[in-house]
Amino acid sequence: MNKYIKGIFLTSFSSIMFGLNPLFVTTLQLSNMNVFWTLIVRFGGSFLFFFLIVNVKNIKYKLKKDIIFKVFLCSLFFLLTSVFLVYSYTRMASGLTTVIHFFYPVVITLMSVHAKREKFTFALAISIILSLLGVYFVTDPSHLKFDSLGVISSLLSAITISLYLFIVNDKDVKVIDNTVFMVYVNLFAIILLFITSLIIPAQFMAISKISYSSDIIFGIIGYIIASALGAYYYAYGTKIVGGPIAGTIGAFEPLTAVLVGILYLAEKCTNLYILGVILILLSTIITSLFSDKKTTG
Repeated sequence: MNKYIKGIFLTSFSSIMFGLNPLFVTTLQLSNMNVFWTLIVRFGGSFLFFFLIVNVKNIKYKLKKDIIFKVFLCSLFFLLTSVFLVYSYTRMASGLTTVIHFFYPVVITLMSVHAKREKFTFALAISIILSLLGVYFVTDPSHLKFDSLGVISSLLSAITISLYLFIVNDKDVKVIDNTVFMVYVNLFAIILLFITSLIIPAQFMAISKISYSSDIIFGIIGYIIASALGAYYYAYGTKIVGGPIAGTIGAFEPLTAVLVGILYLAEKCTNLYILGVILILLSTIITSLFSDKKTTG
């Protein structure tokens, strides 16, 4: 398989995995698990998942100091993205949050063009526009009210995920074994969460109200697997295709999230959703066929 096409496929798969997260997060919230412990589950579980793989395969995971700092920045921005998105979901509907968040393909493209990592081609521009329109139609947030703090938080999430993708595509980070990369990203996230726990009020960390049942086990296991695989293959695919293209393909995330709502939460499949699906698929096809990187071996 052509390496570039492989990158497209892996990035698409990772976005689908991320799109399943709302199902598991909702399950955890219904079991009264708060935001702090939800993040602990995500990053702690992912760390153990990749740490076991690294040790079973005897992969060396020592990194140079300057590279460790770049990986730490990746972890910081990835964690902040999760925090900003979760906070935004508490302020306004997820559909509107998703649309605002998905301005990040534009942000990462401008960053990459400015740094001369990418060429701003006509095909890439069309792909981004179609992707953004597709996300808008899939989530259909037009009837929802804005919340100023929610909007700001969503915009911040777009900036932090763009910074994450930009550093992931750095020449020093790209050569790191992807499993080792995920070990460090999740480890640093846990450390940052621990430091935060020393600062935030105790009530935000309370776990006594959690409803223990088979549902919460389903939520925890599903969230860890979806998050781990999503983060792993998103970083892997981004190293191949670059941040702007990975961001465009990331539109599969809201597409999957809404589809889960239709299949499992009895939400209606509207004509706008179908149109959004078509636009997102079309943007991916254009990206695959007309990108300057399609000849990557």
